[in-house]
Amino acid sequence: MKKINILNKQTAQLIAAGEVVERPASVLKELIENSIDSGATRITAEIKCGGVKFIKVSDNGSGIYRDDVKNAFLRHATSKLKKAEDLNEISSLGFRGEALASICAVSRVEVITKSKEEFEGTHFYIDAGINGKIEDYGCSNGTSIIVRDIFYNIPARMMWQKPIIVHLS
Repeated sequence: MKKINILNKQTAQLIAAGEVVERPASVLKELIENSIDSGATRITAEIKCGGVKFIKVSDNGSGIYRDDVKNAFLRHATSKLKKAEDLNEISSLGFRGEALASICAVSRVEVITKSKEEFEGTHFYIDAGINGKIEDYGCSNGTSIIVRDIFYNIPARMMWQKPIIVHLS
């Protein structure tokens, strides 16, 4: 019998991320749902190379406050819940707070966002779950999230992209 190992935090996060981010379409779905939940009336999606190399979703929704930008990309961070009882009142598409953290764990993510209450926008970059710095950015109200190089740091998760050839004799 094999010994049971307790995985380190980074490995566990990559595995969990792979459960949420199955393929580029699941990333696109999550980002569009976030845009809808933000009250956006205009959502634009751009993809390149089937979404593997580039996905961008831009909206004119409520934006993310500068003070909340880093927290928005942490696991189990959500604006939809504060306590367990709030689960009974969920009326949004996403609420678990896993999607953005999972997407960030397996790709390079850039966010440009501005709420209508703020004078300046915010630019933030995350590479494989490692946060970059927050910078001022000139932009309109809403949020743009750019996802690049999905699964670049976990090649085993890219199996779905490769054709499987079976030779029967």
